[in-house]
Amino acid sequence: MQKLFEKVNIQKAILFLAVLLILIILVELKYFISGLLGAITLYVLTRKFYLRLVEEKKRNKNLSIALIIFLIIITFAIPLWIILEILIPKINEFLSDRNAILDKFNSIRVLLENNEFFKRFDITFSDDRVLRLINRVISYIPSTVQWVGQSFANIFTALFILYFMLINARTMEERFKELLPVSKESKRFFISQTAALIKSNAYGIPVLGFAQGVIAIIGYSVFGVHNAVFWGLLTGAASIVPVLGTMFIYVPVCVYQIASGDVNGGLLLTLYCFVLVGGIDNVLRFTLLKKMADIHPLITVFGVVLGLKIFGVMGLVFGPVMLSLPGMLFKIFKIEKSLNKNKPPEDAGPTAA
Repeated sequence: MQKLFEKVNIQKAILFLAVLLILIILVELKYFISGLLGAITLYVLTRKFYLRLVEEKKRNKNLSIALIIFLIIITFAIPLWIILEILIPKINEFLSDRNAILDKFNSIRVLLENNEFFKRFDITFSDDRVLRLINRVISYIPSTVQWVGQSFANIFTALFILYFMLINARTMEERFKELLPVSKESKRFFISQTAALIKSNAYGIPVLGFAQGVIAIIGYSVFGVHNAVFWGLLTGAASIVPVLGTMFIYVPVCVYQIASGDVNGGLLLTLYCFVLVGGIDNVLRFTLLKKMADIHPLITVFGVVLGLKIFGVMGLVFGPVMLSLPGMLFKIFKIEKSLNKNKPPEDAGPTAA
């Protein structure tokens, strides 16, 4: 009994030391956390395709990985080009022209100040107040050079780590399973649920952003919004913003349309955005994305808020996963409890005379 007790304590000490070392390494290499999380996401998304190439079609491992990395680069190149060539320069150009912003805001201010409803609240909109708000917004937007450098560093890190994850896929997975101190059923549940959550968020974010962006571009073009493509792309990008989402962009656009004199068009655009741009989010979440992983909307919203704060951009994927962990662990507890209940009692062994 004493030997068993000592063995258990040694195992606990080794496990504690390993966890402590991992935490220290992660803190010291926190700049590469986004790259690591990106590699995990890409591994989950490409694992089946890689194993099909290597194990079923007997393709060369290195050539298969090279093909996967090429496809990933192509997939990222188009949205990255759109962001670099269209979105960021336009945002910087728009925010740098303070006078143009004030001119646009003046028409909105006249509308609000003459509105009977807003007069009750005695709200004042001074130019200084607007400029302070603009400066605050600009402070949150990284420069193009900084954003590009950080993005390419994270992508390179993710692809570098992904190579070694894929080349040793089966061995890595077996070792990971060995580290989980639970039954085979619990391991299977944990791995499948985590993979489903990662896939749902990894596919869901670009799908929702693309769908809402396209619908917004169509609406802005039909109702005569200036620079409809730019504002549509910005609306699609805003879909990642928790709670407000696309409303963060389309509400000011609709208000400006009304304030600039196109009252009927602005009201129709507001209805269009509320029903179609906002509605497509619910349609996709409760159809396509629900099939991948049944995530409660509150977990998605608060998970994104938590994830962005802890992990940065990759928190969009891993925030909801992290927030789902308590529920997953509780289900694992129930699985283990059920297995222990159905487990036959061990032999007591021969009794002493």
